[in-house]
Amino acid sequence: MTDKNVISVIVAGVALAFSMGLNAQAMHVAPSGEVGIGTISPAASLHIQRSDSTAQILVEELNGDLGKHILFRLRSAGNTLFSIMNTSADVEWSFANPGTGLRFSRQGSGVVELEVLNNGNMTIAGSLTQNSDVNAKTAITDVDIDEVLNLVTRLPVSKWEYKDARGEPHIGPMAQDFYAAFGLGGTETGISTIDTAGVALVAIQALAEKNGLLELKNQSLQGSIEQLQRENKALLTGQAQLLSNQQQQSAAYDNLKAMVIDLQVQTQSKRLLTSLN
Repeated sequence: MTDKNVISVIVAGVALAFSMGLNAQAMHVAPSGEVGIGTISPAASLHIQRSDSTAQILVEELNGDLGKHILFRLRSAGNTLFSIMNTSADVEWSFANPGTGLRFSRQGSGVVELEVLNNGNMTIAGSLTQNSDVNAKTAITDVDIDEVLNLVTRLPVSKWEYKDARGEPHIGPMAQDFYAAFGLGGTETGISTIDTAGVALVAIQALAEKNGLLELKNQSLQGSIEQLQRENKALLTGQAQLLSNQQQQSAAYDNLKAMVIDLQVQTQSKRLLTSLN
């Protein structure tokens, strides 16, 4: 029968095929239990194949209850993986649950590109880039860098460990203290890395400004010290010159005194000779 609305069942050997109209590959059940939809050679337990860009799986829950509905679930006693592949680029990514967390890996790379552990810790193999495009922002205002620096200096910072990650110490503020000080982010139980980086940059700018002022004061003090050194050198030179003059005057006085004594001796000698004659 060729009517496209007629479903026929074909038993070919030990395989079971369901066809509709001229489509002989609507569904095929292999002897080993694999099911092929659109293919008579299923390569997996369930293999869906299309060649017209319409291959897809839709799981839809029409119940209006807003509670939790598990629509897709994978189970395995070992490392459970979910793989997606771009065949034209020959790039395959897998999402795996080895039991310790969730891993995102590019097949063949030899590394785990991203891993979220069961305790919430996350590790990435590369850099993390967060959106900071000016075109995506609004309510842009200037920041009082001195005020931010003052808040940073008063922010309590402790060494601590997460309750579910004992033995892994960290240093940082408590989210509640950070939120109370700066009012940044959307929660008082977490701290955005954007905000910590921003606060750190502002504090560095404030310290750089204060350091620049100190350098100017230091240059001024250095100039005053150099001036005092020059004046002190001039005083020392004058003192040395004065001492030299004093020494010269003392030597001249000693010479004059010696001449007077010599003259007195000569005079006394003449008087003595005169009295003897």
